[in-house]
Amino acid sequence: MKKLLTIVAIAAAVLAVPLAMAQNAGQGQPTPQQGEQADKAQSEADAKAKRRAQATAEMKARGEQAPQKEEEEEAKKKR
Repeated sequence: MKKLLTIVAIAAAVLAVPLAMAQNAGQGQPTPQQGEQADKAQSEADAKAKRRAQATAEMKARGEQAPQKEEEEEAKKKR
């Protein structure tokens, strides 16, 4: 009986290892691409924020009132 359990356990391990390796085979590559996409999105967001800040500063320098709606949206995003 003990030999039968040992054989069943070894057979299960022999089948489980290739299946686990096959499932994980394609998962290594998308991670760097997702990181690159996140970096690109972050840099675009930073550039957009800089442009908005510069435009707001120019409007305030000219004595115009800055758009409050955009400032409120930015404040919500930061929270």
